[in-house]
Amino acid sequence: MATTALLPARPVSIDALPACERDSLTAWLNLYMGLEAGANADNTIAAKTRDLRAFLGFFAEATGCDQADLWTRSITSDFLKTLQRDRRSPTTINRILATLRHCAAWIHRQRPFLAGNPMERITDIAVDDPEWKGLEDIEVTRLKAAAEQLIHLKRRRNQQPIRDYAIFHVLLRTGLRVSELLRLDLDQYQVKHLVNVKRKGRKVSRQVFLAADAREALDRYIEEVRGCEAGPLLRSRSGKRLARQNVDAALKAIANQANARFPNDQKIKLHAHVLRHTCLRKVAEKHGVQYAMELSGQSSERYIWRYVQPSSAQKEAALDDLF
Repeated sequence: MATTALLPARPVSIDALPACERDSLTAWLNLYMGLEAGANADNTIAAKTRDLRAFLGFFAEATGCDQADLWTRSITSDFLKTLQRDRRSPTTINRILATLRHCAAWIHRQRPFLAGNPMERITDIAVDDPEWKGLEDIEVTRLKAAAEQLIHLKRRRNQQPIRDYAIFHVLLRTGLRVSELLRLDLDQYQVKHLVNVKRKGRKVSRQVFLAADAREALDRYIEEVRGCEAGPLLRSRSGKRLARQNVDAALKAIANQANARFPNDQKIKLHAHVLRHTCLRKVAEKHGVQYAMELSGQSSERYIWRYVQPSSAQKEAALDDLF
């Protein structure tokens, strides 16, 4: 089956779709990405594109062509079964279904499907309570010590343990997403705050407070390593903005140092989202969920609970102390 690549396109009008492509599902998906998804953040666009590519691959295999009217409810239902057989997480499956639901409704308004909306009566699958993904206090202590040790252990020119130490402390103390941290420029660090921080979607936080230890780590990085010239706040030795894999590698090295003398069942699994969970839950415990929601950059209470729920150990301790 010959199809065009499914990529986010620049916004165009529906009238720009040639008559010869009005029955092409790929063409409609491309148009949808241009008109509907183009206003979203880069990460959201990337996720929507992956979702639609996955469905389009299944659709091509199931139908052998690109005819939009062949997208029916039974196709969607079987795609859902395939996702479940592939052991995709319930959260991921429901996100894919949300993408398809929005896309199908939009297409159906422009060009009704022969058999009706193919997402009609396709419901989300049940999601268990999310597992706590944060760190206990003793684990935070181990990681802090490990990050500090690496400053004295890593001596090669291509290693930047002072920068990595700053990354760890800023993520732990602010609850920022990696994408939000990496978009920052030096001039957004002002005294005690990160200012005009672009969050997920279109939200912007006017100020994000930095605690003293995070400021000290960041100041040391700027003074001893980075310098004060304009540009990305966190950067490589060549001056380029850091990529997500650079942060992943930095946190992995800190975790490896912290885990060196511990058995497998006590090893810490560290990535940026773990630090976000840890920060937001600690804030919720001390100052309330509303404050944690504001710090998180979330626009809805529906999403904050995944970050601030107590750990299994805390739930068990609470029940032990109930009477």
